[in-house]
Amino acid sequence: MMQWQARWASPVPEQRLDFSFDRRVATDYDAVRGHPPAVSVEIGRVIANEFGEGTLLFEPGVGTGRIALPALAAGCEVVGADLSAEMLSALNTGSNRETGRLHLVRCDLDHLPFKPQVFDAVLCVHVLHLIADWQALLANLMRLTKPGGTIMLGRDWIDPQSFVGKIRHEFRMAAVQLSEQISAPPGARAFVGRLIELGAQPIDEGHERTAAEWQTELTPRQVLDQIREKDDAESWVLPDELLVRVMERLDAFAASEFEDIDKPLPVTRRFVYSQFRVPQA
Repeated sequence: MMQWQARWASPVPEQRLDFSFDRRVATDYDAVRGHPPAVSVEIGRVIANEFGEGTLLFEPGVGTGRIALPALAAGCEVVGADLSAEMLSALNTGSNRETGRLHLVRCDLDHLPFKPQVFDAVLCVHVLHLIADWQALLANLMRLTKPGGTIMLGRDWIDPQSFVGKIRHEFRMAAVQLSEQISAPPGARAFVGRLIELGAQPIDEGHERTAAEWQTELTPRQVLDQIREKDDAESWVLPDELLVRVMERLDAFAASEFEDIDKPLPVTRRFVYSQFRVPQA
């Protein structure tokens, strides 16, 4: 695995990295969550334009690099951290190694091994909701970002009124209602509020901007199967027994909601982001 440069490193206590995505999830992740090639290029271009070419960009939860690689191609230098060896292995291909501007480290995001004020910018995409103490992670990311640097929160937006939005809403509600241990996951509003509490200064009042918008078609069955097979990020964390019960409810919902769950339906998708400036010292 490519080594990150020693001048960025800070020693941390030995960690037990006992969580991993199975190889199937790592292999299928791009197929499920990836962007169309032209969309991917546009997302990378927008990120690089916002930060500037040559920016040292840190992405916690880098995964297979679906955001990091377009940013890298557009001119950023990227440091990526992830807990999953399988995800990092998928990202650590020969072509990516040869750039010399991609640096990967496997670690627990609760114990990031970097010195303070190292990075020009930080990019968080669909990772904070997977971290139990996401408030502490945001505080740490503020600490790792240079004064005057930027923290960007990005996410894949799906029209909540679309059939995909309705199925995902039903999934979240079923998971919360059927488990005493699971509460509704934090959302963008909670993350923004915490950053402001920490002193981050919203850029453009913290409003989300659209980096790219595109149309796709899926069937209700495809969406259900992605959740059922844990190809969906939000179902990764559910115990198998709970997921079975959640899917019973989802299948019943889909049967009552859609005449034909194998009929392709259009969905509007966007990659959106908001930005926050780390105060000058």
